[in-house]
Formats: sequence, C-alpha cells, structure tokens
Amino acid sequence: MLNRIKKLIFTAITIEIVGAFLLASFFYTVFFGLKETVAILQWLCFPLLIACAITYAFGWFICNRFSARYHFKKWQGVVIMFALLLVGIFGGMLTLSISANNDINEITDVFPVVLVFLAFGGLPTLILGLWLGNRLSKLNPS
Repeated sequence: MLNRIKKLIFTAITIEIVGAFLLASFFYTVFFGLKETVAILQWLCFPLLIACAITYAFGWFICNRFSARYHFKKWQGVVIMFALLLVGIFGGMLTLSISANNDINEITDVFPVVLVFLAFGGLPTLILGLWLGNRLSKLNPS
C-alpha cells in the first residue's frame, strides 16, 4: 500500500516537473528566442536541479508519514501537490539566492517569483492534485 502511495506521488511530481519545464521552455522560446532560452536554462540549471531534488525528498517524506491504513480524501491530493510546489519554489529560490550570479538580495525579491509560479503553475497543479487525490482515494482499504 505504501509503495503505491509513493509511486503515485512520485508520478505526480514527475508529471508536474516535466510539464512545467516543457511549458516554461516553450513560452520563453516564443517570447525571447532559442538562444536566450538556452542561456537562462544554463543559468538556472543548478537551482532547478536542487528544487527538483528537494521536491522529490519532500514527496518521499510525505509518503512515509501516512500509515498503510490511511483513508485519503480527494482534496488531500490538491494540498499535497501545492505543498510540493511551494517547497520546490522556495528550495530553488534559496539555492538561487546563495549562488553568486543572482539579483535576489532581500526576502521581498522572492515574493514576485512565488506569485509568478503560483499564477502560471496553479492551474496545472490543481488539475494534477485532483488527479492525485482521485487516485489516492481509490486506494482506501476496505
């Protein structure tokens, strides 16, 4: 039971990360060109890797907090996905703020980035959270 929960949460994380990467790359390429997209991805490579690793680690932590007899509700998938999104955003922002080539000097510089991620990532996260909640609720033991 716990392995199925972990597999579902990791699948949702993977779909979220791949979807966000493809969508962001597409729109950035449309508005700024391929050369600029490659440059920004090279600049953000390490923070993106750390954000993904932190998201998977937090997903693993969440998986291990549930017992095998836990009864999931559909709304909990949405909460899990938004928590994972926020943890990934703040992990990536922390990594970017520590790196030498950044423009993030104060805590107030983080809020616009979080708002952009929530504005563009909110709907896909909501849809994926509903999918996850639906799948987790079907795992409820009888």
